[in-house]
Amino acid sequence: MAYYIRTVVTLKMGGLPAYSAMMSELAPYMAQHGWALQTALQPMVGDLTEIIHIWEVGDFADVARGMEACASDPAAHAILAPMPDLVHTEVVQVMTKTSYSP
Repeated sequence: MAYYIRTVVTLKMGGLPAYSAMMSELAPYMAQHGWALQTALQPMVGDLTEIIHIWEVGDFADVARGMEACASDPAAHAILAPMPDLVHTEVVQVMTKTSYSP
């Protein structure tokens, strides 16, 4: 069974360019830990500071592996160093597909 991690990030004003640069490094790093970025969305209308990511993991244990890597690996710390200056809030949910999803 595949699991999906949905993150909703609220950026600080003006943070999108630097956040995008950070994520272009973080996505391949997370792929090494079983997290495959399926899509990243930003609004064209509405709250322009909100970014949504959908990641897929094949094994539930990969959820923890990815989070633990971000917490303990110096390489992840280097990638995530700008995050406090860019992100106002982040909400993380682990989800599964509904019975009617393709």
